[in-house]
Amino acid sequence: MLALAIATAACQPRDPLTRARWLQEQKGDFAASLEPLHDVLREHPEDPEANFRYGLALIESGQLSLAKWSLRKAMESPEWVEQAGIPLATTAIKLNGFDEAAEVASRVLAAKPDHIEALLLRADAYVRSRRHYEEALADAERAIALDPERIDAQVPKVVSLLGLGRADEAAAALEKLESSYSDGALGLHGSPALCAARGTFAKEKGENEKATELFEKCLAQLPSDALVVREAVSFFDGIDRGDRSEEVLRRALEDDPDSFGYRATLIDRMRAAGRQSEAEALLRAATELENPASAAVGWSALALYSLETGRFDEAAAAFERAVAHDPTGSAEIRFGYADALVVVGRYEEALRLADQMTVPAHRSLVRGRVALARGEPAKALEYFTEGNRLWPNNPVSRYYAAAASEQIGAFERAIEEYRYSMRIDPRATDAYLRLARLFAASGQIPSALQTLSFQPGGRPGEEEATLLELELRGRTERVVSRTLLARLAPARRGAAAAALARGIAVARGPAAAIEFLRIQDDLDLRDPKHAEALSELIDALAASGKASDGLARVDAALRAHPDAAVFHALRGKALLAAGRDPSLARAAYQRALEIDSEQHRALAGLAELEAKAGATESALALYERAARADAKDRDSIRAVAALLVQTGRPEEADSRLTGLLRDHPYDAQAAIALAELRRARGADPAATAELARRAVKFKGGPAAKALLDRIEAERSAAQAQAPARTG
Repeated sequence: MLALAIATAACQPRDPLTRARWLQEQKGDFAASLEPLHDVLREHPEDPEANFRYGLALIESGQLSLAKWSLRKAMESPEWVEQAGIPLATTAIKLNGFDEAAEVASRVLAAKPDHIEALLLRADAYVRSRRHYEEALADAERAIALDPERIDAQVPKVVSLLGLGRADEAAAALEKLESSYSDGALGLHGSPALCAARGTFAKEKGENEKATELFEKCLAQLPSDALVVREAVSFFDGIDRGDRSEEVLRRALEDDPDSFGYRATLIDRMRAAGRQSEAEALLRAATELENPASAAVGWSALALYSLETGRFDEAAAAFERAVAHDPTGSAEIRFGYADALVVVGRYEEALRLADQMTVPAHRSLVRGRVALARGEPAKALEYFTEGNRLWPNNPVSRYYAAAASEQIGAFERAIEEYRYSMRIDPRATDAYLRLARLFAASGQIPSALQTLSFQPGGRPGEEEATLLELELRGRTERVVSRTLLARLAPARRGAAAAALARGIAVARGPAAAIEFLRIQDDLDLRDPKHAEALSELIDALAASGKASDGLARVDAALRAHPDAAVFHALRGKALLAAGRDPSLARAAYQRALEIDSEQHRALAGLAELEAKAGATESALALYERAARADAKDRDSIRAVAALLVQTGRPEEADSRLTGLLRDHPYDAQAAIALAELRRARGADPAATAELARRAVKFKGGPAAKALLDRIEAERSAAQAQAPARTG
């Protein structure tokens, strides 16, 4: 036995890449191939075969999202486009990245137009996107023409015909598909796609009872098949049986606990329903999976969830656990860990981790993130530019390059980078929202609306984007579709009405906003859920000289809900608008804070009263609390800066305004205040002029234009007084 072992070991190749190839092709041991591949990539991160095989090994270990980067890297080599493109497109479909799958398959087809597998993958991606049925049908028919025996090509053909409303043709195609599986030995088990197509066909014909029966039969025999589960969940959701959809997903996860796709879908559904504790429990369960690679993915997902929910220290700790569990040496997990370290301000640790990274693009991105966080946007942009050269299809790197460009005033570059990020993956970042804000702030409303309509659904910041779109539609008097309103939860109906009213007030004046709010039958302004709409009504009434009516409205709301903190805060605002004794407003704000100590409107309102009374330190503390209570509150930060200037603390004011412009580069009033502050202390005239130009660009009004004219006049005078150069 010892001799046999020695002989076997002697036969194994020693070169790491050759050994990985042998392990995958001869032994089928993809897990064992990870270590030698990691060694190869540490020394040769651009090697296409090593990246291809690393991607395959990650797929086999269930780390689908981590595999995509390596496969994309392999596709940069023309010789590996086909080999890496097919598993990459397949993986993208499994992760619901249908546009990405279509793009990858198209690259394969550009090299090999008759590649049947690529045609079918692209057809599948087009069908699943539910937007490109014509293209899917063309690909399916092309595949059938190339190989009439490819019966699986009939599935996207059937669904495409259904999507195009060509039911008779779909029925004929389905009949042909079913006849191909008439062999009793093959039966239903032979084709999950056929099973799903039959249920989908019944659904599209409106035969819900029959579709239910067919999908239940599919699920009984194929409870964890990805295609069957996806179509069944889509069907049950469509007939308002979300509870059954959740049962389907839970059963699929029980059968395949390492499938993070089912787990992630369940978690997303729970979070959307407000069941945060259940979602987190299911996420934490993934960290206890027996497979170390799956547990590492679980810890990584938990870290990302913690980042989303603002628990940054927990995110860094979870990423640290992910690295400890990860048997693959995943570059993606380490990259995520470094990014979390940047978020929590552990910059030196992030830079040390970057120095150890095997992927040059990752190193550039982490260094750029650190520079950006340290307030060095120009330096950060250099790193991001290098990262984009190394990894041109990274939406996150493009996003940060845009953010750095904004901070130095290079807004045309920012627009270009945001657009690039959106084209790569509109759901990877909120690039579309940042770009829409940029356009809106500069008065380019049609461009902002066009940006917001780019591939909606599932994007970060979807609710905020919908509210912005509603406001802009109000400003342009465009029709608001039911589809747009359906993106918001019913509880946000008041916020939607408030956004439209703001836009209408800008376009047609406060009277039009009042009339709009008055005729909204489904809006109860005495309900705390609709307080945002009531707030807009108070403002519009005050602007129309009817502030007393606004106060009456608030009092009616308080009679219905006397313990609603938000209504007491709004009463304070209404009292001041109506010219009543400030002590009454102070009492209303204080009552709101007794009920809810972090009530944002009450904190900001009370801070304003304290500032007017000369209680500067108290006002500063209240404004700071207000800004923490509402991350979107820019007014309080500007007020803090103004008070700091008044009390002889210009450096602190500069810091607060700089931070505000870092997060909101389009805030014209902050740009004016910072430019005035720096001009007063004789700072770099060119940089001060950039701030003034920014304020003009983003509709700062006559004050911005006057400031820019003064700065330019002072620069011209200084240049004229400078001694002439002698040659």
